[in-house]
Amino acid sequence: AVRVHDDEGSAPFAATCDEPRPELDLAHNSPGTLHIRGENPLRAGQWAVLDLPAVEIEGDEVRMAAADDLAGCALAVSALAALREEERPHDAYALFTRAEETGLYGARLAAEDALIPRDAYVVSIEASRALPHVAAGNGAVVRAGDYHNTFSNEAERYLRVAAERLAQAGIATQRALLTGGTCEASSFVRLGWTATGMALPNVNYHNQSPDGGFAPEIVRVSDLRSGVALAVEAVLAAGEDADESWWPDVRTVPRAIRDLLARGPLRE
Repeated sequence: AVRVHDDEGSAPFAATCDEPRPELDLAHNSPGTLHIRGENPLRAGQWAVLDLPAVEIEGDEVRMAAADDLAGCALAVSALAALREEERPHDAYALFTRAEETGLYGARLAAEDALIPRDAYVVSIEASRALPHVAAGNGAVVRAGDYHNTFSNEAERYLRVAAERLAQAGIATQRALLTGGTCEASSFVRLGWTATGMALPNVNYHNQSPDGGFAPEIVRVSDLRSGVALAVEAVLAAGEDADESWWPDVRTVPRAIRDLLARGPLRE
């Protein structure tokens, strides 16, 4: 079951889909076509979306027709709101892009046209496929890379500093290379930006349920709170140009070790 919408503000109406045909159309990022049968007449310019609840909250679960990427937008706005009263040095703003699922077009155009400063650290924020080793409920994810690219260590550094600080406060985060899809950070890192990402584990990613049917996407309230805290703390860490606590201990090899290795190989 689907709901049919248009750009003219008309009330959506119910429809069903059948007769799927696999016809790959790379120009329109389409894997095929199907027949839509609506309770009202159909016309060009309308589109159909799965007939799923817009949002339902039960316990720690937020069930949405499209957590990817409304949850990421909510995280970004909440982080900016939290920073509004922050007196410590920081400089952060959000860029909201469109046409992500059809090829990251909004982000790619923003990168191609250099709509943000070249010295900015770009952090993609989205809801990515929950994986066995990156489960929902274990905190927001510092995303080291996606299906196509690994990201910039220099940008990720501030997220790692933030994660370390949050751990001391008992707030869980995770770190992983998430191979379940490609995110906006790839659009920027391939064109020379210092970029990284953070993500919310997304259950039923792209509305695919484990049994092969359709289901709401699910993110956790606790992960959202973790993500807001991670974003805010990373912005403040960038304002300080902070390093992880362990870095000063390993940044320079001790003189004694340097001298020992300079002697050459040990001989019997």
